[in-house]
Amino acid sequence: MKKNLFLILVVLVLALTLSSCSGRTLTASGWSGLTADEETAYLAAGPQIYAINLKNGSLKWVYPAEATNGISFYADPVLTEDGQLIIGGYDGVLYSLDPANGSENWVYEKATSQYVGSPLVTSEGIFAPSADNNIYAVSLQGEELWEPFSTEDPVWAQPCTIEGSDYIYVASMDHKVYAINSKTGAKVWETEDLGGPIVSAPAIDNNVLYVSTFANEVLAIDIETHSILWQFQVQDWAWASPAVDGDLLYVSDLAGGFYALNKETGDQLWQIIPGGGIVSAPLIVDENIYFGTAEGSFIVVDADGNIQQNTPLEGKLYSHIVATENVILVAPSENENALLIGFDPSGIQKWSFAPEK
Repeated sequence: MKKNLFLILVVLVLALTLSSCSGRTLTASGWSGLTADEETAYLAAGPQIYAINLKNGSLKWVYPAEATNGISFYADPVLTEDGQLIIGGYDGVLYSLDPANGSENWVYEKATSQYVGSPLVTSEGIFAPSADNNIYAVSLQGEELWEPFSTEDPVWAQPCTIEGSDYIYVASMDHKVYAINSKTGAKVWETEDLGGPIVSAPAIDNNVLYVSTFANEVLAIDIETHSILWQFQVQDWAWASPAVDGDLLYVSDLAGGFYALNKETGDQLWQIIPGGGIVSAPLIVDENIYFGTAEGSFIVVDADGNIQQNTPLEGKLYSHIVATENVILVAPSENENALLIGFDPSGIQKWSFAPEK
């Protein structure tokens, strides 16, 4: 009931209902998705996508020009090397936009449910996870590469891969991780049941996948043998993706715990509980770790677990934090005055963005 109440109280997050002995059924709603290049932030904020100038927070363009019933966006947009902005919509459409002006390049319309998570983009193509239980593979021109790969339950997590590999790794809400041949869509292997749904992208490092689950665990999985190397117990659902930094692995949970682990052994090095559930992966920049909480706290921690900054903001911080050379970007939910806030690297607010009403 604690988790149920948590999610019901979150506006624009997730509605949770209880099913029979098989467990819970989750339905997606969403919070803002965010990415950036050197000059522009791209914010997927419900009915529209905004391109925002990083220098001053001014609006460059918006897509679609007018909000349209049945169309909304919450997944993080993805920039491609050939100059596209790819985003999945809650209308089941995968969109390619021109990041310079927001014009539409192409759309792919085969999915029958929402795109909750971001697509993985590689030189092989675009691999998009859908709440209709499928992974869709399309070329950078929007043409289907292979028949959709199906799992037993919705796929909310962005797939991951190793550069140069022919495999992509997909975590599903059916409690499993799959290795898929990116050229053919054929299954290479799947894990055993990992005990709970997985809604965030695994981290991958040195042939090891690090996976957060709703079984209150973070697991390390060998991609050669697909066996579990170690398991670490947290206090609540492990929602956010883990993050690797050298020999360390940072993980979190909905109880508000933030942990530093030895990535080789899973041993805990330190823990902090700054307040509020954590649902997005931390951002690591130099010696600092940035993340947000459900209570609206913008947290900066050093590598020893010392809190350097704890800034309360209006709204709730579910979206992951993004950094460019000169700006750290925070996208609050439930903040009518600021969909996006730009901070300088020292944590001083430079500007905020809200669309004209």
